Amino acid sequence: MSFSLPASNYVSVTWGVRPESGGLTVTLLHRASILSQAGAGHVTVLTFDSYPHYDQIEEQMRQLGRLDGDVSIENIWDWLRTEHIPARPTGPSPKLNEAFTPLGDGDEFEELYRDGVLYSRIRYAADDITILQTDHYRADGTLMLSDRRDFRERGIRGGRRIILCDHSGEPFKLWKFQNDFYHWVLDRRFGSQQTTFLIDSKTAVGMFVGYRRRNALTVHIIQGAHIEGTTSDGRPILSDARHKSIRELPGFDLVAALTKRQRKDITAVMGASPNLVVIPNSVPLPDPASITVERPVNRGLVVATFIPRKRVPLAIEATSRAQLMVGSGLILDVYGEGETRPEVEAALAEHSAAEYTTLHGYSTTALEETKTASFILITSETEGTPLVLLEGMAAGCIPIAFDIRYGPSDLITHGVNGFLIPDGDVTAMAQAIATLQQLPAEKVTAMREAAIATVQGFNDEAVLQLWGKELTKAWKHKSAAWWRALRKWQAWNAARHYAQTNPEIGPKLPPPPRR
Repeated sequence: MSFSLPASNYVSVTWGVRPESGGLTVTLLHRASILSQAGAGHVTVLTFDSYPHYDQIEEQMRQLGRLDGDVSIENIWDWLRTEHIPARPTGPSPKLNEAFTPLGDGDEFEELYRDGVLYSRIRYAADDITILQTDHYRADGTLMLSDRRDFRERGIRGGRRIILCDHSGEPFKLWKFQNDFYHWVLDRRFGSQQTTFLIDSKTAVGMFVGYRRRNALTVHIIQGAHIEGTTSDGRPILSDARHKSIRELPGFDLVAALTKRQRKDITAVMGASPNLVVIPNSVPLPDPASITVERPVNRGLVVATFIPRKRVPLAIEATSRAQLMVGSGLILDVYGEGETRPEVEAALAEHSAAEYTTLHGYSTTALEETKTASFILITSETEGTPLVLLEGMAAGCIPIAFDIRYGPSDLITHGVNGFLIPDGDVTAMAQAIATLQQLPAEKVTAMREAAIATVQGFNDEAVLQLWGKELTKAWKHKSAAWWRALRKWQAWNAARHYAQTNPEIGPKLPPPPRR
């Protein structure tokens, strides 16, 4: 490969990793693997959730084929359990002891264990959902850290006290704000080593806002849409989950959007952004010569987590309407699982679709089906660049997708390599499915070949070349006085531009209970 990566530790940051995790996790693990193989050396995938079984996750991901090369998955709590924390050199602190209220026998809490050893205790609010306190324990049974979130008034969330303990379980250090604690952990874990942090997770990215170190390059990768529509007077509605990181865009050394359209939309909100570039996700592409383009035209595919944003019931409804248009013969295979399964099952019943629709549940090999299916339905409300879209087109599976932010319109040319449908128009999606069934065989073959050709620029080598180029520039710029001055101007201009465009933050709904 004719490129090089800057010498650095490489750390891929996400909130959590599970075997059943979706496209974002698959994407970042794949990037970590190819970076490692392309000269980055060891790559650490750093997680921050307090899941008790990270001792098993890395091996599980390797067995699933999602992790290759010199890559390890490290959980920040597991690392902290092994870090030596000495006794306070100045002895006990009355202020620290006053704030130190670990869970005791008189409290109600849930206990989590690893291999029969106490891992953590969790105290909930009256709703049994909102976490008010978590105490983390070391393998020897001593208290490692107590994180209380209702310090102002017990039982009501507000006022935080994070207290780290020495190896005897006595309080050592206190933080009132979680980002201060996370910054201390990052400094202690990575020290003065030159480190590149690649941050995909919208949950984890908040802790890197304000994390500025001469030896740390912070790279925010925007994996999903930041805009959820526009107001009646044309102002953008920013995603509730992403508005903070978008507003703080000048605070990152490098920001990578997945598409040119998204970069344009971000610039419209935040003004000129010299640290904003476009780097798409890559997928391991099969040899085009190995793809069988001649295949039955009637089988469709849905691969999606069952969550509201994916709108899987619309795929079932569209296929049902298409079945009525063509008479019979359609087959729909649905791979996924999640909270909206009752709605998916209700759609099956409502549209009498059970005869030709199979719910296969979650499968780690679902995308292999794109090599034999005829078409794949994309019904999401928002996306970045959907992994299922890239892999589906690479396998010659014709995409039929809603025209959403972002992804489908950057890849699909309507009628040439797929079908681009007005967002939410189920009738138009049904018509596209029916149209595909009625096309001449040579036209269907041409569409499959065009889909395969379209995604060849998303191969690993092409995307790695972009990463090498942009990371090298970012490290070089980081130490340049003119670049620091430009970034100060960017921060001023972003605040001014944001005030002028006055985007709304949405959705205007009560936030869900926080765990």
